[in-house]
Amino acid sequence: SIKSHDMPDVIDFLVLHQFYNEAKERNWQIGDRFRSIIDDAWWFGTVESQQPFQPEYPDSSFQCYSVHWDNNEREKMSPWDMEPIPEGTAYPEEVGAGVPVTTEELASLLYKPQEGEWGAHSRDEECVRVLRGIDQLLSLDISNPFAVPVDLSAYPLYCTVVAYPTDLTTIRRRLENRFYRRISALMWEVRYIEHNARTFNEPDSPIVKAAKIVTDVLLRYIGDQGCTDILEIYNKVKAEDLSSTDEEEEVAEVFAESDGPGTSSGKRTARQRVKRQPVKACADAWREQCKQLLSLIYEREDSEPFRQPVDLFSYPDYRDIVDTPMDFSTVKETLEAGNYGNPLEFYKDVRLIFCNSKAYTPNKKSRVRCNV
Repeated sequence: SIKSHDMPDVIDFLVLHQFYNEAKERNWQIGDRFRSIIDDAWWFGTVESQQPFQPEYPDSSFQCYSVHWDNNEREKMSPWDMEPIPEGTAYPEEVGAGVPVTTEELASLLYKPQEGEWGAHSRDEECVRVLRGIDQLLSLDISNPFAVPVDLSAYPLYCTVVAYPTDLTTIRRRLENRFYRRISALMWEVRYIEHNARTFNEPDSPIVKAAKIVTDVLLRYIGDQGCTDILEIYNKVKAEDLSSTDEEEEVAEVFAESDGPGTSSGKRTARQRVKRQPVKACADAWREQCKQLLSLIYEREDSEPFRQPVDLFSYPDYRDIVDTPMDFSTVKETLEAGNYGNPLEFYKDVRLIFCNSKAYTPNKKSRVRCNV
């Protein structure tokens, strides 16, 4: 997760790893000429010197170059903000002015997918294929509730409940614009169709069931790169859904003793549809299983950092980063008090422990992060 700040004169930015590596390899020297995009135009300058922006971070590349712009202004620049000047580049007629950036130049600066990030195909091939699949999916009535963004005038509380709204049209436009850098990012957003529906609506409501079908169909289609007809997958998923629904009910022969007059055999046969009754003994079995799981976790030495709430005296900035603290002792108390209504609520709190650890301990080599 990322937390942004709102401090004046402090830069907010993200640099893609691909661009960062390319920038480090350029190895700018004093006197080198460069260009940089500012407000949709190229501006030109010369490298004057190099030194750490902050002496306590001597290896940092952030704003390590002092540059002299052609308009006689001077500034600190980072290597990822500077581009080499290609041969044959047209300079502005007036020294110190800018040159408009062309559409082709902007396209050349976008992320370039690496091998395997879109499976066996290229990003363009997969985007075109998935776009066709979404168009087919949009022709089905079941996709109507997820076709366009939720109407906030009709559901004003939606954005207070759902953190990441999305829909099929938004995903479609992002595919057209090559928004997704990897196929995994596309699949991540598709999953939010079901997640959002389940978050905002009752778990067993028709719209949640429809969202699950739409999400499953689209994810299977994306995962099967040889598939070109999403309707085949839809029919298969729909059949599976109907089959699982039918299993919940069964037709039973009910033989009952009859006390009514006029019966010659003393018995009558009735055919009726009865709903399976859940076995009471199994209804709460998950609680005992969760307790057993916690016991196993407590037996592991690796669980030690997560057994008790974080000591805020030792880590005073913890609440600045973690919004909802969680630990295994709190989970155990909640479970024993019977305050978890279902195993999903238990799962969410356990997962929150690990998410908090990753948020507060970004160093993957740390002992706490390795234990996660």
